[in-house]
Amino acid sequence: MSTAPNLQSVRLRAGLERVIAMLEWTTCALIMAMMLLTFADVIGRYVFSSPIFGASEMISALLALTIFAGLGITNARDEHIAVELVDHHFRRMSPRFYDLIIQLFSIFAMALVAFVLAEAALEAYHQNARTFVLEIPQYWVAGGVSFLAMLSVLSQIAGVFLILTQPKVSER
Repeated sequence: MSTAPNLQSVRLRAGLERVIAMLEWTTCALIMAMMLLTFADVIGRYVFSSPIFGASEMISALLALTIFAGLGITNARDEHIAVELVDHHFRRMSPRFYDLIIQLFSIFAMALVAFVLAEAALEAYHQNARTFVLEIPQYWVAGGVSFLAMLSVLSQIAGVFLILTQPKVSER
């Protein structure tokens, strides 16, 4: 028996863990920035009667990035909330095949989202679209969200490869 697939799986799993760690730190930084900006805006508004100009626009952009960074973590770990009303019968017949089909559908759906977001970023770039208040180029946020969505797709593909190369290990 060859150890090459095991070594490949170990390397892929280690790479996936690095991506997850990077996404976790990114999410933490984004949430911290939103928290500090919101705090400063509220203090400025109610204590000094001078809110931060464009704070809600910045918070909206940070929120979009936070959501897709968190989605990348959830997809990479395959820790979605699932409601299984009918499909437990199918899972019992072939758990590994069931997991593979679900993962492939998830990859397709997430790839479609990433593609639409990339198109939106390109369109915003070509039209030189800017935000209303701060006039920040919209493709910055759309491109960042699209990048995070693509990273999520790549982590899901790595997860499918791990499903195919190794028997599923018990939950953490």
